[in-house]
Amino acid sequence: MSAPAFTRVLSIQSHVVSGYVGNRAATFPLQLLGHEVDVINTVQFSNHTGYNQFHGQRFPAEHILDLFAGLKANGLDAGYTHLLCGYMGNSDNVRAVESIAKQLQSTNPELRFVLDPVLGDDGALYVPEELVALYRDVLCPLASLVTPNQFEAEMLTGIAIATIDDARRACDKLHELGVPNVVITSAQLSGSENVLHLIGSEIDAATGNSDQFSIEFPRLDGYFTGSGDFFAALTMARHASLAPQFGTRLGALARACELATATQAGIMEATQQHQKETGVSVPPNLVRGTRPSDMVRGFELRIIPSQSLITNPTKQFSATRIE
Repeated sequence: MSAPAFTRVLSIQSHVVSGYVGNRAATFPLQLLGHEVDVINTVQFSNHTGYNQFHGQRFPAEHILDLFAGLKANGLDAGYTHLLCGYMGNSDNVRAVESIAKQLQSTNPELRFVLDPVLGDDGALYVPEELVALYRDVLCPLASLVTPNQFEAEMLTGIAIATIDDARRACDKLHELGVPNVVITSAQLSGSENVLHLIGSEIDAATGNSDQFSIEFPRLDGYFTGSGDFFAALTMARHASLAPQFGTRLGALARACELATATQAGIMEATQQHQKETGVSVPPNLVRGTRPSDMVRGFELRIIPSQSLITNPTKQFSATRIE
């Protein structure tokens, strides 16, 4: 399904010269699915930080705001229908995004703000701890959709997620912050060793009630990076096509997540197969920054070689309503 012709996205997140994380993971699928995309980069690194080494710069908030000021000076800010944000890296950049979001929402009250609260994974933060409260108290109340992973959802809500009921309560907590659409993108629940769960929750604008659902998908072993950035973009793209007005079509978020999960699973399987073909061994439990670069390179998402899976995923996943 193609996106409406007027859909125009401003994406603010990280950038790498080589590989697929941040804007590099988000821009191509958005464009392929019919969305106009403009990007502001919060960092520019040679490669993502999972490699042994990386070079580059983290950009200050002044740089981000200056780029946006240039857009505004030329009236280029007026056409945005969506704002997508990922890795910010520091509190000043979070505040810069807050300013940009408020300005865009003032220009277009129907603007949809999709927030991927990039804080950490596997039980560890990779941003300063102060960002947790800023994402929760400053950006979440402005967002139309948030897409945390399990660890990020736990950090934002203070709820440890081990069961579907825990995930539901975490979604409810995020709704209480003012977010109408929530997707916990991947949760390892008790008793589900080889299966991950996506848990979504959308508020019915007419009734105020939440419609909650889950999607099960296989857990793949490996050191994947950028999958959250990719998934947030896919979900936003599909949801924008299915429901130009977020929250007004009950079930649109579930369908968007079914399509996004189908693409994501296919891309990750292709990536895992590619890594196996490199012949580089994959020792378990290697911490970030200690993983051999030749191994990490094999796990770069196979987005371009597998681009047909973005427009026409071959896998199928069904959302199950949580009663």
